[in-house]
Amino acid sequence: MSWFYKQYTKFFPERALKSFIASRRIARLTELQENRDNFIDGFRSFESVAKGRGRFDLTSDSRNMDASIADSGESLRNHVRQLEQNNGHVSGPIRRIVNNYIGQGIRFQSAVMADASGKKAGFPKINESMADLAVYFFEKHFAAWNKQADVRLLQSFYEQQKTIGGALERDGESLVIGRISNRRGRIIPYCLEVLEIDRLQTPPGEITNPKIRRGIEYDDEGVPKTYFILKAHPGERITFAVDNWEFDAVPAYFDTPGEGKLQKVFHLFNPFRRPEQTRGFSEFAPGLKDLHDLDRYMEAEKLAALEDACMTGIVKTTDPTGFANNYTEASGGEGYERIHEFAPNKVHYLRANEDFNVHGPTRPNTAFAEVINQWLRGPANALDIPPEVFTQNWQGLNYSNARTILLNFYMSLNARIAYLRDHLCIPVWENVGTWLVIKGLVPALGFDRRRDDYLSSTWIPAVYRKWVDPTKEAQGKQIDMENLIENLGDVLAERGIDFDTHIEKRAREVKKIQEVEKKHGVKLTKTVEKPAEVTPNKDEVEVEDENGKRSFLSVV
Repeated sequence: MSWFYKQYTKFFPERALKSFIASRRIARLTELQENRDNFIDGFRSFESVAKGRGRFDLTSDSRNMDASIADSGESLRNHVRQLEQNNGHVSGPIRRIVNNYIGQGIRFQSAVMADASGKKAGFPKINESMADLAVYFFEKHFAAWNKQADVRLLQSFYEQQKTIGGALERDGESLVIGRISNRRGRIIPYCLEVLEIDRLQTPPGEITNPKIRRGIEYDDEGVPKTYFILKAHPGERITFAVDNWEFDAVPAYFDTPGEGKLQKVFHLFNPFRRPEQTRGFSEFAPGLKDLHDLDRYMEAEKLAALEDACMTGIVKTTDPTGFANNYTEASGGEGYERIHEFAPNKVHYLRANEDFNVHGPTRPNTAFAEVINQWLRGPANALDIPPEVFTQNWQGLNYSNARTILLNFYMSLNARIAYLRDHLCIPVWENVGTWLVIKGLVPALGFDRRRDDYLSSTWIPAVYRKWVDPTKEAQGKQIDMENLIENLGDVLAERGIDFDTHIEKRAREVKKIQEVEKKHGVKLTKTVEKPAEVTPNKDEVEVEDENGKRSFLSVV
């Protein structure tokens, strides 16, 4: 023991005893905690989360998804937006994905069907003529509304789809509000307002309200009831004081009578994450670290390449002062390094004790492209698209490779199409179709009792994205149509072509061609001859086997 401790125990024996007991208790408690942790770690079910020597730095988060997003969701969103403006590896894939699953828009087609004979479908009945009229007027007036869909009259509904699709990839969320406009000239007052998700926030006075989470009020069953939306974007003002925030409390549904309430607010986000998730985050989030590392690596390679291009030289000499004074010139003021100029037809002779080496970093090295492609696989996997599509690198691919890649790409896009169709297109159409009937623009007898039948629809993405080999793809499309797998209307819709308009134009073309052929006595089109029917000879007998297959047998 030290002299100080001996004196302390001599004059303050009680304090010394208490201090000794406390230190022993703390040491014992620490030992027990370490033994408990070691015991638990030794019996973990999964080795990957055991706190061994190689996994001591693994951390985990026990919070729910919304709590995890709330911490850094806004910073992540702003960071991805900044990257989109400055990094082609972010802006390019966003446009590529949107162009390939929305294209010219996920196009509307009315699917009102007449009641099948012998089946009780409801009252009143929908016959063929009623169904045809409803389809014609629904599609006609929807085309007119499509041009007026934006409350600001800046975009059509199909163009709004692309804006929303881009926000889903960039921000992970998008907010669409159904509005009622009194502007003259609109076919119906219903229109849409697309907002950035930054405006969906909890009012400062409602932060302690347990039913409001991140700008959304839920009812007792957890169904969204009200959305609190800032009247102005928080980034529009230089000084945006908390006390001056003004919110609109927008109900989730229009106040309409009956059970089938029309949806007013469309809060779209990626739901394929975790249960109980109510907000989204950027699709790029898991791949951002790889993009950051790639930026740093590419910057280092560029600097090395610039250094190599400048031919930096190193002179070895026993008299550095003499060499500097005789052969180099100062590049600036006092203290600056001296440089040696290389010029055409200029030769410098070295002394016997001098040696000169050109510093060449040999960069970028031969593995440069491979390293970049490997780093870009992370962001590509985060977006669930093939790396070849992400990087637009199609070198060395044949038809089979390219088709396999595109089929995997389309599989991911089909999930995006289904989500946008079910959560945006169909609910919006239910609002539009109901308003068209209310305004008397579409004859729909018994609409209140057969609403679902009248509002039946199909949505086809107008994306011309299936052509890898034109001949093979056209033959495959023809086979699908002959086997009733696809129909001409859907094929035309994929190219953004209206079926009725196309058929009318095609009929006029055929009629005109026939008139010109008759007038000039020439053939402008290739005629397909009908195959001749096989008729049995008089010495042959037609027989049918047990499978119904017919053949001819010669009579001997």
